[in-house]
Amino acid sequence: MIIIVAIVFFLNIKNDSEEIDKDQSALEIRQATVGFIGCSNTHQTVYGYRWAQGKNIWLVERNSIHDYDSGSVVQWARDIEEENQFWNVFDEHLKRNPNTHEVWWQLCIPLGESRITYEEALIVIENLRNKISGVKIYVSPLAEYTESVCEITGIEGIERAISLAKELDSKNDDVLPGPILGPLSLSEISHEERDRCHPNEEGMGKMGGQLKEFFG
Repeated sequence: MIIIVAIVFFLNIKNDSEEIDKDQSALEIRQATVGFIGCSNTHQTVYGYRWAQGKNIWLVERNSIHDYDSGSVVQWARDIEEENQFWNVFDEHLKRNPNTHEVWWQLCIPLGESRITYEEALIVIENLRNKISGVKIYVSPLAEYTESVCEITGIEGIERAISLAKELDSKNDDVLPGPILGPLSLSEISHEERDRCHPNEEGMGKMGGQLKEFFG
């Protein structure tokens, strides 16, 4: 009988502890003040940010790490008034994080979209302003690579992201330079894919730490 009572008592403590953890997790999500948009690399970097114990940016779960796959600047600017899968995900995050007042935008530009104009990118900025009053937007290019070239962006895509980030910053008071991440070496890139673009766990951890240095 004593053993049974002890087991029940232990299970009650365990359940109470789990509920507290859930409540703390929910509170942490509500208190996140920095949102983010971008592509798969962006999502992976924010996942690494959690490993670095960062708590100011929206929470990324492992099962949602692909939500921004192929989220180039062109895709974020397309069909905003209609059904856009990337903005749908953004809106869900925003609902869970009502205190958001800053957004980090990583400019992901594939090789075939390297001629994107400032005016096209400005559509995204204006949509962020509409969604978050008084928002501050930090813009960054993708990380560069020390020993290889990402086959998705090529050199042109990275260079255009760098120049576009500077242009957006210089022409808009609420747009600021964001964190410069990387560079990534071959040992920090996933070898599971041929494009040589995405970080492995070491790369995610590195960039997540750099993100924490910038946003806290």
